[in-house]
Amino acid sequence: MQRPVGITVLGGLVSLAAIIMILIGIASFFVGLAFLIPGAPISGTELILNGILYFFIGVVLGVAGGGLLMMRPWAWAVALVATLVTLVYLGYSVYERSNAGSGTTLTSLFTLLIVAIVFVYLLSASRAFRRSARTM
Repeated sequence: MQRPVGITVLGGLVSLAAIIMILIGIASFFVGLAFLIPGAPISGTELILNGILYFFIGVVLGVAGGGLLMMRPWAWAVALVATLVTLVYLGYSVYERSNAGSGTTLTSLFTLLIVAIVFVYLLSASRAFRRSARTM
């Protein structure tokens, strides 16, 4: 079973995001360590905790990206749930901004549209993952 082009692009982007998140996590961790020195103007504890969180999110993204590239059915489920959560979060954010009177930006609507397109694409690509599971 050949992998659909959209899944290849999505898996590559998720893997790229994983690398970036891991690098940000490592950098934040070490910057936080620098602020633990006595006499530092601010505490580095928050940076260390954020660094650890970003690192682990990056690892999870890396596993999910690799799973998408290998056409694993569990990776499709992870991507679908993550996209649905993002869609709900962005939709709620747009709704809250419009009620608060600050208005909705074109950027937030565009982001919401992109995530909705990815969600619909993942639903349509489910057959490829089912076929892939049968051939393993």
